[in-house]
Amino acid sequence: MTVFRGFMIMVKRNLGMMFMYIAIFITIAVMVQTMTDGKGMEHFEEERLKVAVIDRDHGKLAEGLTDYIGKKHDLVMVEDDKNVIQEKLFYRDIYYVVTIPEDFEQVCLEDGGKLQTTKLPDTMSAFYVDQQISTYLNTVKVLKSAGYPLEAAISDAAEAGEAESDVTLIDKNGNGGVTLPHAFLFQYMPYIILAVLCYTIGYIMIAFRKKDVRRRMLCSSVSSRSQNAQMVIGFVIMGVGFWAICMLLPLIMYPSQFLNDPNKIYYMLNSFLVVLVGMAIAFTIGVVVQKIEVLNGIVNVISLGMCFTCGVFVGMDTLGKGVKMFAQFLPLYWYEKVVGVLSVNIEFTKAQAETIYKGFGIQLLFAAAILCVGLVISKSKEQE
Repeated sequence: MTVFRGFMIMVKRNLGMMFMYIAIFITIAVMVQTMTDGKGMEHFEEERLKVAVIDRDHGKLAEGLTDYIGKKHDLVMVEDDKNVIQEKLFYRDIYYVVTIPEDFEQVCLEDGGKLQTTKLPDTMSAFYVDQQISTYLNTVKVLKSAGYPLEAAISDAAEAGEAESDVTLIDKNGNGGVTLPHAFLFQYMPYIILAVLCYTIGYIMIAFRKKDVRRRMLCSSVSSRSQNAQMVIGFVIMGVGFWAICMLLPLIMYPSQFLNDPNKIYYMLNSFLVVLVGMAIAFTIGVVVQKIEVLNGIVNVISLGMCFTCGVFVGMDTLGKGVKMFAQFLPLYWYEKVVGVLSVNIEFTKAQAETIYKGFGIQLLFAAAILCVGLVISKSKEQE
C-alpha cells in the first residue's frame, strides 16, 4: 500500500489548509445567521428616504400630498433649480424629487396627467416612492369620483396610507414559516467543499503526476492496477471523511434543529453528491494543471464563479433570468434548487419531489461526466 500511504501523507500535509477553510466557513455562517436570525419576521419598518418636494401649486391637494410624503419620508428643502437638484442627487443629499405643477388637481386627477419626478436611476428606492405616491393619488381620485369633498378625500387617503396589516407566515416547515438555521449552513456549504477538495486533491495529483515520480511508479514492482486501486481508495476515504466533517458542523452548531428536521437525510445526500462533483472537478483539474501557482488561480475562478452564479453566495431569487439560464449548466445550481425546496417544506408536492430527485440525478450525471472528461485527458497525457 505504498501509493495509498503516500496519498495519505499528502492529505496530512494539507490538513492545516482544510481546517483554515472550515474555520472561515463557520465564521461566515455564524455572522450570516446572527444578522438574519429573527429579523424582519416579527416587525416591519418602512424605509425612510430623503425626498424633496417642489410645490408650484400651493393648493390643498398639493399640501395633502406633501404632508403624506412627509409622514413616509424625510423632507429636504431644495431650490427649484435643475443644477441644484442634480448636485443634491449626485452627492446623495436627496434620493427623490417631486415637482408639483400648477393646477395640480386638474392635471393629475381630472386630466390623468403624471407628476414630474427626478430620482436616482435604476434604484429600488425610486420605485418604492413611485408606488406610494401613485397609491395616494389613486385613492384621492376614487374618493373624489365617489362624491367625497376634496378635503375629505385627502384626509381619508392619508389615513388609508397609515393602515397596518397583520401578516402570518404559513407554517410549511414546522418552524413558523421561518427558514431553519442549518438551511443557511447547507446553502453556503458547496463553497467549502469545492475549495478544500480542489486544493487538496489538486496538490496531490500534481505531486503524483510529476514526470520523475510517475517514472518511478511505472518502474516499481507494484502493478498499475494496484496503484490505481490504492489511489481510488485514497480518494474515497478523503471524500467520505471530509463529508463527515461537514456533516458534523450542523450537529455542533444547531444540534436540536438539525436532528429534528425530517429533511436531514435529503440534506446529507444532497451534500454528498456535491462532494462527488467536487472530487470529479478536483481530479480533472489535477490532470490538466501541472503547477501549483496555476492551480490556485483555477480553483478560485471555478469555486467562486460557480458559487456566485448558482445561488450559493447570492440567493436564487435575486439572480437575473440570464444568470439562472446559464447556471442550469452548472452542478451547484441543482444543489441549491434542492436546498430551496428542503428549507421551506416538510411535506412535498409531486412537483417538489420531482425537483428534489431531479436535482440529485443531475448532480450525479455532472459528477460522472466531469470524471469521464478527466479520465480521457489523463489517458491521452499518459500516452504522450
